[in-house]
Amino acid sequence: GDNFYWGGVLVQCGAPMPGVADHSGQWEAVYERIYAFEGLHGKQWLGVLGNHDYGGFSFTHGWDQAIGYTWTKDHPSTGRWVTPAQYYSARVNYDDFSVDYYFVDSNAWDALEPHADPGHNLCSSLHNLDGASCGVHGPISVQECPVWFSRLWEAQVEWLDHGLNSSTADWQVIVTHFPPEHGEMVWRRLTAEHGVDLFLAGHRHQQEVHYMEEDNFLRPTAYIVSGGGGGITSEGLPSAYGDDDQYGFMDLTFS
Repeated sequence: GDNFYWGGVLVQCGAPMPGVADHSGQWEAVYERIYAFEGLHGKQWLGVLGNHDYGGFSFTHGWDQAIGYTWTKDHPSTGRWVTPAQYYSARVNYDDFSVDYYFVDSNAWDALEPHADPGHNLCSSLHNLDGASCGVHGPISVQECPVWFSRLWEAQVEWLDHGLNSSTADWQVIVTHFPPEHGEMVWRRLTAEHGVDLFLAGHRHQQEVHYMEEDNFLRPTAYIVSGGGGGITSEGLPSAYGDDDQYGFMDLTFS
């Protein structure tokens, strides 16, 4: 999540899909050209939406265009981008094992009442313009915004229960933007009831790995936080020599 930092794709939500509005050239300059070196050609990029993809402290930037880019055949798409919906699942069959990935939109945790915390609120009445709306594709008003995200979250929890319960893969992995402290009781229940193997998150601008330590409330489910790969700030002061857990990416191998 937070694929385009700081404010997502800089167009108004509600444009037709799968056509992609890219007036600022972000898709080509910030994605296609940046991630074009050897080893990445033809590789799918499966992703989720973060709070900054919606607009950071508003909900009206081009988050639906980040979905639509999955389906477009127009320039500059190379067909690698995969975010086909706000939530979805993907089965990956490796040579000797399989993984079911569940991609979840957890932005309900930043969708507060309109007058709450204007610096961290997608539904902020301070930062959303008068008459803010995504039309039929999303919240139709600031007032409806927290209710819309709450309904989205509730639908996903039901979907996760069904999907995890019926999974026949060797591994089950949840991928979402917000770390599991956001929605902790739901994640505790889902991981415990369904034996989820791994939880992948971002949002916090640092690198974390949690497994069997006492303060991992999901154990034995491991969880990883990998944030700040493209962000402009980090949670702490980075070392000049790179000996820290701040900026960067995770390299994850299943075996």
